[in-house]
Amino acid sequence: MLSLKQLNQEMETFFASIFAGEDKPLVFGEGHAARPQLMLVGEAPGEQEVLQRRPFVGKAGKNLDEFLELAGLDRSVIYVSNVVKIRPTEKGPTGRTRNRAPNQEELALFTPFLMRESAMVQPGIIVTLGNVPLQAYLGKHQTVGQCHGKVHLTQEGMRIFSLYHPASMIYRPQLRETYAEDIMALKELLD
Repeated sequence: MLSLKQLNQEMETFFASIFAGEDKPLVFGEGHAARPQLMLVGEAPGEQEVLQRRPFVGKAGKNLDEFLELAGLDRSVIYVSNVVKIRPTEKGPTGRTRNRAPNQEELALFTPFLMRESAMVQPGIIVTLGNVPLQAYLGKHQTVGQCHGKVHLTQEGMRIFSLYHPASMIYRPQLRETYAEDIMALKELLD
C-alpha cells in the first residue's frame, strides 16, 4: 500500500510537469498521520506556509492554534492539510502579490490527491476550515453557513465537521463567538 511519503512524491512529480518553469512549491499535510482523532483541512497555503513549507503557520494558523487551545486540543495529535497544495495568487491593485481563492482547475487537479490523502490518514473526523474544503468533500452546493458546527457524512462514510476558516476571524471578528461555540461542539464530539 502507498505511504503518504510516496503520495507526496507522486504529487511532486505530477505537478512539476504541470507547473514546469513556474515557482509553485507544494505544501504537504503534516502531523499525526496514523488514524488521528482529527484531520483539519484548509483551502490552500498562504505566503508564510509556502516560505516555511508547512500548513497553517501564518496569521490563520495562529488563530487556529488559539481556538484549539481553547478546546483543549493539541496540534501534535492532529493531522493538518489543505485541498490545494500550492499558493494561489494574483496581483493586487498596488501590484503586490496576494492570495486568492483556488480556481476550478486547481481544485480539479488537487481534490483527487486530497481524497487519497484522507483515505490514507483515516481520521476519526475531518474538520473542514472554510467553504473550499467543505465543498471538496460534500459537493459544491454546501456552505459553511449551512453546515458549521454539525457532523455530516460523505458518500464514503467519512465524518465531516465544518468550521469557518480561521482567517475569517481576521476579516469578520463577529464570527469569533460562533467559531468558539463550534469548537466547543467539536470538543464534546471528541469527548
